[in-house]
Amino acid sequence: MPSFEEEIKRMAEEREERRLREREEEKSTEETQIEIPEEIKEAFYKLFNLANTGIEAYNEGAGRDVLSIYKLPRELFTFFLDLPGKQIGFCIIAPERFVVFTDERPDKVTVFGQRAKRLENAGQAQPKIRQLIKMTCLKSENGLIFKDNTDAVLDPEEVTKIIIKWVTE
Repeated sequence: MPSFEEEIKRMAEEREERRLREREEEKSTEETQIEIPEEIKEAFYKLFNLANTGIEAYNEGAGRDVLSIYKLPRELFTFFLDLPGKQIGFCIIAPERFVVFTDERPDKVTVFGQRAKRLENAGQAQPKIRQLIKMTCLKSENGLIFKDNTDAVLDPEEVTKIIIKWVTE
């Protein structure tokens, strides 16, 4: 009889074999995967690094780890966040709020936020996710330019401060 660990390893090996077969089938039958524009990749890299720096500063000021940040795989958007079609993103998690930065075709970054359900409201529906900001990302000779829906230029550091303030309220 195989040991507990051997059974788990065998399950993983079998699943990975199935996953590889499924991926090969998808590649051969489906070419619908949309390539993420370089501007969006660069924008997410910049925003993630700014958010990470801001979170480290906030946690240092708080004297403990209050906020955390994670890059999100594409599958998480579809399976758990009910945001199909999203390809790239990250989230900031606070004790009572959650923020997701995700891509929006063709050149936008959308930030969604949600509050946690409070214990005293346990019988009520989960608070709805809401859009906090949508930014257009443009490439210029000086780097990336972020604009809001009125075409006003946004400072990514200021946007990050506002998001951190919202998630920690």
